[in-house]
Amino acid sequence: MRTFLSIVTLFILAPACYGQGLSVDNLFSVISLSPSKCENQLSAKGFSLKLKELQNDTLLRVYDYTGTKHLKVVDSISRCVSRTDTKENCYLTYETASSHEFKEMIAALKAAGFYCKKQDKGDNLSGLLFQNKDLSVSTNITATDTINRYTLQFHKRMFPRKKDIYYANDLLSFTSHEYLVYYFGEENVKTDAYVVGKDHTVKCSVLFANTNRQVVFIWADDVNLCGISGLLFGGQLNLKSSSQLGKYVEENNWSLKSGIRPGMSLEELRLRNGNDFRFYGGNSANTGLVIPTGDGKLDFKKEEIVLGCLNCRDDKFNTARVVNADDSIEEGRVLFILSVMLNPQ
Repeated sequence: MRTFLSIVTLFILAPACYGQGLSVDNLFSVISLSPSKCENQLSAKGFSLKLKELQNDTLLRVYDYTGTKHLKVVDSISRCVSRTDTKENCYLTYETASSHEFKEMIAALKAAGFYCKKQDKGDNLSGLLFQNKDLSVSTNITATDTINRYTLQFHKRMFPRKKDIYYANDLLSFTSHEYLVYYFGEENVKTDAYVVGKDHTVKCSVLFANTNRQVVFIWADDVNLCGISGLLFGGQLNLKSSSQLGKYVEENNWSLKSGIRPGMSLEELRLRNGNDFRFYGGNSANTGLVIPTGDGKLDFKKEEIVLGCLNCRDDKFNTARVVNADDSIEEGRVLFILSVMLNPQ
C-alpha cells in the first residue's frame, strides 16, 4: 500500500497533460480494486464496457473511451482499457493513439522510481519492461491501418504467504529478480552467472546462497532478469562464483511436490517412479543425467535429475554410455540425486 501511495503522490504533483485520459496513478490505483469497483472508476473517467468474455479461468473486460456527461468537449484521441483477471493475477492494459501521451506516461514511470534494464534509444519505446518491487509495466507499439497504437500493460504481482511456501514448486511464483528482492530481502538474493557450456554463461539469481536452502533461478530473459527458464536445487559446480571460490553446497533441504529431493537415494527414486529408468554413464558428456521417458510415475522432463555416485569409478561404468537404474542397484552402486532442475510448464 505504501508503494501505491508514494506513486500516487508523485503523479498528483505532476502537471496533468491529459485530463480526459488516464494517468499512471489512476491505472495503478484501479488495478488493485475488485472488478466491479474498477469498472465504476473507469466509468467515472469516461470509459464504457465494450466486451466481457470468460475463457476457462480467465475473465477479459474491454472498455472504450467515450467521454462523460461532465465533459463539454471530448478529445478525438482513441483510447481503450482492457482488464484480464485470472485466479492469481490481474493485468490492466492501457492503449492510446497518442504517442505524446505514451511518452509522458513512460516519463512518469521513471520519475516514480521504475527502472528498465534495456535502455530505450530515442523513440524506440516498444518492448520495454519497467520494474519496481511487486509492480511492473511493459510497453508495446503496433501499427493498425497505418495508425500506431501505444500500449502499457500494468501488473501487480500477488505472492503466496510465507507459511505457504513449503515445496520447491511454490517458488515458481517469483518470476523476476526484482520480485525475489522485494519478497525475501536484498540480503538474501544475489546475482551470479550459470555456466551452461564451455564458453557460455547466462545470468541467474541465487536465493539463500551457500546455505541448505539455496536455489538458483535461471532466467529466460537475462537482460531484465525475469521469466523462469529453470530452478536448480542441490549440489552443483556450475555457478561461476562457486567454481572461482571452490565452494559447493553439499546439502539441500528443498523437496518437490512429487516427493523428489536432493540427496535421495537411487533406490528410493526407483521406488517412487514405479518403473526402471535409464541415465547417462561415464562415457557421456551428461554423466548422471536421467533420461526422460514416460514409463513411470515421475516426470523426468519437468524435473531434470542429475545423479551423483560414490563408487562409480570402475571401467564398466566409465565405458558405459547409458546405464539402467535396476542394474545399478543390483551391482551395489551408491547413487543419489545430486541436483534437480525444475522446469516451469
